[in-house]
Amino acid sequence: MRRLVLVLVVAGCHSEPSKLDDHFAPKSITEPTTGPAAVPPASAAPTGGDQITGTVVETMPASTYTYARLDQGGRDVWIAGPETKLVVGAKIGPVRGTLMTAFHSDTLNRTFDQIYFVDTFGQPVPPTHGAAPAQASATATAPALGGTVVETMDAGGYTYALLDAGGGKTWVAGPPTKLAVGAKLAGMSGTLMTGFHSSTLKRTFDEIYFVNAYAIASPAAASASPTPAAPAPPERVEPIARAPGGKTVAEVFAGRRELEGKLVDVRGKVVKVTSGVLDRNWLHLRDGSGAAGTNDLIVTTAEVVNPGDVVIVHGKIGTNRDLGAGYHYDVLIENATVTR
Repeated sequence: MRRLVLVLVVAGCHSEPSKLDDHFAPKSITEPTTGPAAVPPASAAPTGGDQITGTVVETMPASTYTYARLDQGGRDVWIAGPETKLVVGAKIGPVRGTLMTAFHSDTLNRTFDQIYFVDTFGQPVPPTHGAAPAQASATATAPALGGTVVETMDAGGYTYALLDAGGGKTWVAGPPTKLAVGAKLAGMSGTLMTGFHSSTLKRTFDEIYFVNAYAIASPAAASASPTPAAPAPPERVEPIARAPGGKTVAEVFAGRRELEGKLVDVRGKVVKVTSGVLDRNWLHLRDGSGAAGTNDLIVTTAEVVNPGDVVIVHGKIGTNRDLGAGYHYDVLIENATVTR
């Protein structure tokens, strides 16, 4: 008669829940754990670890750890490591990781069939807004970034800036920062993203560098990239007949609220031109109407115009435009065509 002997081995029992992901150190993942940190169902692969690569398609923080789901060409793999800001779409690896099976995270209240723990995610990538996983990829960090700010905008908790480094222009993005057109930036390091799509801006950047901080070398300088908001020199202009069906400068100022977003024609004399700022030329137009503060109308255009020209501008009225650095326009004509 055979006897069936059942041997039950109970190990590591404890009444408290496990907190492995709160206290766990990747480099000691194969060492025995004790106390509340022990998770009996989880088992570690032999030391030495596998090399992990892939594209981040999901990321989540948990306690002092960051979890990331990587796409390895159609196959998903989970990895976890030290708290790191990762961007969806970034390329990770190769990094060495140790496989844990049936690993339960109390913080996430989730069990992973398989997950690799890594000591590092490699090159840290700042978080970005609206990355398109299929398009964005991170490459090597640039040794130094800098140049003159020629365009800047805030979106999704980030400040974007177009830098002119003397012939070549580069887009960068970083923490919210007040940047003035004309400011000089220097000595920054960043991570290059290609094909990056910002859903907030509804725009795809062929190349853009993400920086941890902006390093302002000098405030806005007119000699490097003059601000379009610089006032025109005082000049008395004799009254100029209005354009057929058009408005005078004073009428544009007076009726700006009703005219916002509408196309208008204004004839006047160009008293000042600032060229090549934000990819536009900025004209100061006067026709002899209006008083101080309402006699000088800003016009943006892609056309080349010279001071002293008498022209008719045709464009859309914009109001309440803030260019930063304390420069603000109550009204201006944007993207105008110019007839002499």
